[in-house]
Amino acid sequence: MTRLSLLTLLLLSSVLAGCSVNPATGKREFIMISREQEIALGVQASPEMEKQFGGPIDNQPLQDYVQSVGQKVSSVSDREMPYEFTAVASKVPNAFALPGGKIFITAGLLSKMSNERQLAAVLAHETAHVCALHNVKGMQQAMGGQILVDIVGTVIGGTEGAVAEAATKVASTIVNLKYSREYEYQADELGIKYMNRAGYNPWGMVELLNVLYDESQSEPGSLGEMLRTHPLTSKRIENAESIIRDDPEYAGFSREQNDPSAGIFLEFRATAEAAMK
Repeated sequence: MTRLSLLTLLLLSSVLAGCSVNPATGKREFIMISREQEIALGVQASPEMEKQFGGPIDNQPLQDYVQSVGQKVSSVSDREMPYEFTAVASKVPNAFALPGGKIFITAGLLSKMSNERQLAAVLAHETAHVCALHNVKGMQQAMGGQILVDIVGTVIGGTEGAVAEAATKVASTIVNLKYSREYEYQADELGIKYMNRAGYNPWGMVELLNVLYDESQSEPGSLGEMLRTHPLTSKRIENAESIIRDDPEYAGFSREQNDPSAGIFLEFRATAEAAMK
């Protein structure tokens, strides 16, 4: 075997080793880190993410409530992960999903909603980003695959100072990671599916998108940070509407139906608003 053939074989082996089936789409994709490494990455980056957004809201009933809604949608998702859902105190409306299933929603975003199915929509959407590996693929592209692999190595076996630096880099990358239109559409569609499986009215996704879109039009800049990472257009809303309207799976739901859990949500929203920083 020639040297060139050997190098080609080694390269091909490396590529094949990184190929895996995306649990949400069924497509084979090149992912450079394992599930276990992805989880470790999220665990180490989580404290830094919390710190950047005002820390967890100091109210256990609220945290238990957000966690319970998140677990309802994530438990019926396409990927088994150690999902955790945390409400953080920042007044800036946003939500994030770290690799490995650690998901955050800010008090500022909670303050924009009016019922539980809208909360379920946000958490299902972020769960979908984890299921479809959007955040991992985005980090591979933003950082470069080898850099991501090096960071994982540091997180798992580095010194305390090196781990802290790597965690900061991961959190910063996720905060600034701009999802493509394709990823956002896919996360909406998957989120709608997870909401339905969990027993939530999927029209909550359309309600949420309309609330955010109207806010962005009436107060330009108020959602600037969120819309920079999660692009929102009227076309995206129309796409979510058509998914629900055209799929017989969702025929039993209508946007006119009241949310039976709206009252309890509004109580916890008030708690989040009081804790905003």
